[in-house]
Amino acid sequence: MRVKPLVAVMLCLVAASGKALANAPCPGPAAEAPTVRLAGADAGGDLLLEDGRRIRLVGLAPRQDDAETARFVAALTAWQGRDLRIVILAEPDRWGRIPARLLADPAPQATASVDLSVALIRSGAAWHLPDSVSSPCDALLRASAPNTAPSARQNGPKPANLVDGHDIAALKVHAGRVIVLEGRIASVGERPQRSYLNFSRRRGAGASVVVSRRLWREMREVGWTARTLTGKRVWARGVLSGPDGLSLELPSRAALELID
Repeated sequence: MRVKPLVAVMLCLVAASGKALANAPCPGPAAEAPTVRLAGADAGGDLLLEDGRRIRLVGLAPRQDDAETARFVAALTAWQGRDLRIVILAEPDRWGRIPARLLADPAPQATASVDLSVALIRSGAAWHLPDSVSSPCDALLRASAPNTAPSARQNGPKPANLVDGHDIAALKVHAGRVIVLEGRIASVGERPQRSYLNFSRRRGAGASVVVSRRLWREMREVGWTARTLTGKRVWARGVLSGPDGLSLELPSRAALELID
């Protein structure tokens, strides 16, 4: 049979495309891109343009409660009515939202455009949460968040939504919310469809980061294997879920950071 060589070629192409996406620059607006204007936000906190389109700013976590939604919507008021450039990054999702970036022209004496997502993160109106579409822009968004420099990760203040992956009571309280999970990986379980980065060798005694087969393949390609990750302290961004509230499904490779 000559199936295996063909499969090998296909896997190489998939891996190459994943690397290219991760290493691609954050897309900017085309020179001829038309301007749009922000009308506000809908009841769910998604952006509405004056032309009627709904926008999902990539790399931002969904609002978790009324207080977060109110803070996010209030921060948008400064941007309403301004000319913005739109960078569409993917097809509309199943809710009709367009994954995109919105950028304002540079301020006087400045050279770089102002990214709306960066401004919202810096003001504390939004959290950064990597996703499959935001990969090329994740470095920019991560750098915008406070307390993300290496020195801050080691010694400085921690993110407000940081949860100890070994604190079962705290994990139960945060079930269903977007968090930054912190813990030391005690073991790695590799399965055909997904892998598990376990913070405890004893089931139920700590959280686990769930990694899809595709993401696990990407991680191994850059040297993150079961052997190299075991014993490492990490931050993992995502939604805490699972039947016991102790699992965090990793949304992208950029959502996992090695702390030491």
